[in-house]
Amino acid sequence: MEKLLVSDGTDNASLTKKNVGKTENEENTWLLELEILESNEERSRRMLEAAAHTVSLSGGGIIEYWIENVNTQDDDIPISAGYSPCRDLKILSRHIPAIPPEIDTREFANSDYAEIIRINNAAFHWHPEQSGMTEKSLKETQSEAWYANEDFRILETDSELKGFCWMKVHGLSCTCCDKSKLLKGEIFVIAVDPLLQGQGLGRQLALAGLEWMSKKKIREVFLYVESDNHPALKTYNSLGFEHLSTNRCFQRVIRQDNSWNK
Repeated sequence: MEKLLVSDGTDNASLTKKNVGKTENEENTWLLELEILESNEERSRRMLEAAAHTVSLSGGGIIEYWIENVNTQDDDIPISAGYSPCRDLKILSRHIPAIPPEIDTREFANSDYAEIIRINNAAFHWHPEQSGMTEKSLKETQSEAWYANEDFRILETDSELKGFCWMKVHGLSCTCCDKSKLLKGEIFVIAVDPLLQGQGLGRQLALAGLEWMSKKKIREVFLYVESDNHPALKTYNSLGFEHLSTNRCFQRVIRQDNSWNK
């Protein structure tokens, strides 16, 4: 994984190549993280601009800079440094148990790879990260410490795989949060075969995931959803999920700087 580091000896800007997507722009996108020793608007702006200059010297591309739990004032610094808000991820949560589902699910099996990939890519052809799943990328995620086959819930009827609800347990084995005795569940990915949409299967799969987490003695489940995914938001709202916070992505398109080799 390609990385770049920009530092002035006090503050740091880390750039990591995303290496996802199918277009040249998607494949040439950098994720930016800032480490500012003390909260300071001018220093943050300076590092945002320095990161853009570094990408320009490295061939150009797109920078994505995320701010978690964003508020209206958080827009000011990135915008002043030439970045534009481009995407909001809403974090929704609810306590469980919930009402029981009307479907039965089973755990993931090795024979499911082809159909899982087909359904995922058909359902998420528009998504910047979830699209373009391959057997290799799926197995890489499954190799992470938090993964368990039993948490990958599959809906299959008469030998037809119709959808899935992939759950993740936070608190013990995941690297994204501190180890905690208070476990939380996440609806990691949920997808229905587009040919079967309109039958309420997404709602039932969500309920099946909640029920599975409840059986594991987990009492809170959260998820991330695109702010413009209105059908999903409608479903989750009807299931009792509440909006906790929003993560916002700021983007800047960088042209290649060729002045140094003239």
